[in-house]
Amino acid sequence: MVSPRTEARVDLWLRAPDAATRGEAPDVDVLDVVELQRWQRFRHVESARSYAAAHALARNEIGRLLGREPSSLRFDRTCATCGAPHGRPRLLDDPALHLSLSRTPDLVALAVSRSGPVGVDVERRQAASFDGFAEVALHPGERATGAVAVSPDGAVAWVRKEAALKALGVGLRVDPASMRTPTEGQAGEVVAGLPPVTLVDVRPEPDPAGHAVAVALVGSGAPLVVRRH
Repeated sequence: MVSPRTEARVDLWLRAPDAATRGEAPDVDVLDVVELQRWQRFRHVESARSYAAAHALARNEIGRLLGREPSSLRFDRTCATCGAPHGRPRLLDDPALHLSLSRTPDLVALAVSRSGPVGVDVERRQAASFDGFAEVALHPGERATGAVAVSPDGAVAWVRKEAALKALGVGLRVDPASMRTPTEGQAGEVVAGLPPVTLVDVRPEPDPAGHAVAVALVGSGAPLVVRRH
């Protein structure tokens, strides 16, 4: 059971891939062996670049917070389902510091918190406009009302759900269409039997590509405050 918290704060970094890596080329020198191997497997340049940018951002900013060299940080990514190293990152050097990453070709995000497990998700708004989106992402009750069936509301629904599932540590092992979209600012049960989650929407600025962004934190009690960097 999650106890009510007296402080609920998430630190959030949103960067274009170039800004995250402070230059034209991804800052791969700070990545570890697992990250490098994953980066090298990407076939599309944009995907490889945003992956490297997101992980370099995490290492650089968390290293700064802890007073450590970015390349020295140790992460565990063991998947709870299959044991492969592609699960939610956990900082072995400071397990009480929770983090979450998300990325698109145009935007990368890092969320960090000591208030509890955290999740962040970013998505291009146009990504929610394809035929069949509602069946993939929305609860049958949401599809029936049509309230969030199309972009931009559809993109908001998706990032809220995925951010909440990331915070809970279950990710897309839970079908987003099996759950209703969490209400912003209200702690509530997202998945039956799991702790409550509080969620807020974030507006990235500037954002020429058009993104929806949401941050979620496990727990209830104090209002969730997101501090932008």
